[in-house]
Amino acid sequence: MNQDSDKFVIQDGVKCPRVSPWPPSGRNNLIMAVFLIPILGTAVYVLAKTSPLMLAVWLLALLLFAWPLRYLICARCPYYGQHCSTNMGKIVPLMFKKQEGKSMKLGLWLDVVSFFFLFLLPAPAAYRVGGMTLALVWAGAFLLLFILISTLACAYCPLTFCPIGRGGRVFRKIFKK
Repeated sequence: MNQDSDKFVIQDGVKCPRVSPWPPSGRNNLIMAVFLIPILGTAVYVLAKTSPLMLAVWLLALLLFAWPLRYLICARCPYYGQHCSTNMGKIVPLMFKKQEGKSMKLGLWLDVVSFFFLFLLPAPAAYRVGGMTLALVWAGAFLLLFILISTLACAYCPLTFCPIGRGGRVFRKIFKK
């Protein structure tokens, strides 16, 4: 092993430091959870109130986002078993064995599509339940969560091929000014 390979690993053609690049867990994870929990609660509430079928579809999508996509992303991540922006690096080893040498690209793109699906499906229900006010609060909360995830988590990720990571680096530059 040469000196460079002691410090870096290649993932999908990108040179990544072997040690997790994210700030220590705690504050950032708490900030994201503070926004995520009410968003999940609101989605469940408005969908249960308007359409139990849509609630079931949304919960299934959330389950797919939380489980199989972690296999396609986190089990293949160079930071598997280490602290990361969402603490999944520490949790995923309890779920899946490391998928060494497999691409994360498809999983990251599916993650983005799933994230937006999880946002879009409850939006009409939020409008039906609470009118324009709740619909705007829903959209604003989700946008704020996206910005928080992008700036507090994704902006530190060296995986430059990830679409959210690209956005995160742009947001971080904007907010640093």
